[in-house]
Amino acid sequence: MIYKIRDSKRKHMLEAYDKDNSLVGEAVISPFMDSDLSEKPRLNIYIDIEVTDVANKVELKDQMFDEIMKRARAIKEENKDIDVRVYHCCFSDNKENIAYYSSKEGFNHDEGMHIIKKDITEENFEITDINGIDFVKLELIDEDEIIQLVEKQNKVFISGYSLEDLKKLKIENEWFSIAAKHEGEILGNIIIIIKENESNIKYGWIDDLFVSKEWRNRGIGENLILRALKDLKALSIKESSLEVWSANKRASSVYSSLGYKFHEETQSSIGMFL
Repeated sequence: MIYKIRDSKRKHMLEAYDKDNSLVGEAVISPFMDSDLSEKPRLNIYIDIEVTDVANKVELKDQMFDEIMKRARAIKEENKDIDVRVYHCCFSDNKENIAYYSSKEGFNHDEGMHIIKKDITEENFEITDINGIDFVKLELIDEDEIIQLVEKQNKVFISGYSLEDLKKLKIENEWFSIAAKHEGEILGNIIIIIKENESNIKYGWIDDLFVSKEWRNRGIGENLILRALKDLKALSIKESSLEVWSANKRASSVYSSLGYKFHEETQSSIGMFL
């Protein structure tokens, strides 16, 4: 059976209808520019297909997939000068979706959200100052300072903090923040949240780390991490962990050099470059 696929009134959505004009499937095709952490400009096209429990479910899903790919290639034609990746992302225990998208020609399970960890019990942290950079604790009390932090972080990440996010973080968590500043201006920051694992043992979760683009490759990110680890050790916390996309080669390399090791993949990304 061939279904009718049409644009939804909702942005970045397609809908599929059967011969009785009943809605039997929906799909997302959402293009967005990657953060400036990528080594070079990259347009991501996120896709997801959901179909009802019709008799020929796979046939319907395949028809929607083919329509998505036709539209994704049209987007690539409009963006010939940059990398374009079409992909599906799901939790790593979603075996059905991983198997389906991995079965498509050219699609590979080649990226993921990784949790990495570091034992900080034995290490002594030797931290070198960086000329012209001040490293200071941020209390996030002054609203102008919070606004500046949000603005700087949002220039790095597509979905960064909001003012409300940071106010909520302050109230609901045990945390600390260290900023790198030049002449009073924030150019990098790390936020650590103190959490507990299943055994009620505390660990330091790196909730956010960024360095403004024009200040990278000066050791500021590594310096912020080391200062945070030293503070965690002073609190008798024995482990630090965080999550990072495997595609973020720059960050992964920094963390690896500081002794962080892979623990598990929580989200799986299956896709291809067009």
